[in-house]
Amino acid sequence: RCHSFGADADGYVKGEGVGAVVLRRLDDALADGDEILAVILASAENHGGRGSFLTAPNPAAQAELVESAVRSAAIAPDGISYIETHGTGTELGDPIEVQALSHAFARLEAGPGFRCGLGSVKSNIGHLEPASGIAGLLKVVLALRNRLLPPTLHVRDVNPHLHLQDTAFHLVREPTPWEGPLPLRAGVSSFGLGGSNAHLVLEQAPVHEPDP
Repeated sequence: RCHSFGADADGYVKGEGVGAVVLRRLDDALADGDEILAVILASAENHGGRGSFLTAPNPAAQAELVESAVRSAAIAPDGISYIETHGTGTELGDPIEVQALSHAFARLEAGPGFRCGLGSVKSNIGHLEPASGIAGLLKVVLALRNRLLPPTLHVRDVNPHLHLQDTAFHLVREPTPWEGPLPLRAGVSSFGLGGSNAHLVLEQAPVHEPDP
């Protein structure tokens, strides 16, 4: 079992999978009356640079990544109500990710009422490695469509290194109606072995009635 954000976190669990999405420009999809599942507002990628060892994450690079993506999306940070984290279920990797998110949203000057849920699909299906990013994306697309945040599993006790009480973030540990500011928005993080980082900002699909 993968214990993302749990006190029992003892390393990531491998899984296997593949995923695909069809991408179109929003105006083209609207004009053609396509079924739109979600909108990608922005994307960003970077690299953590030289590290002490292959799997050592760089919290500064992660924070810069998230900040860059949200600024590119040109939205208020308070409008993001959920982040699908990388969340591998390692004792120190998960706290570093939460620390990076806290620093990013502090620099983005999120308001005092900002609250944001965190989750990881890896607790459901393991770490798909090359397909882990698309797995997180598909989870968030489904959550947007159903307006329901699925729980992160196997968190009997929260990792004591997270210090969530000092942040605007909380773990989604049970099925929760997604009732954040409208339109619903989320971030999706995926960090690669060796320091490659990527982040997307997603928004729920616009309501569109096709022309008669």
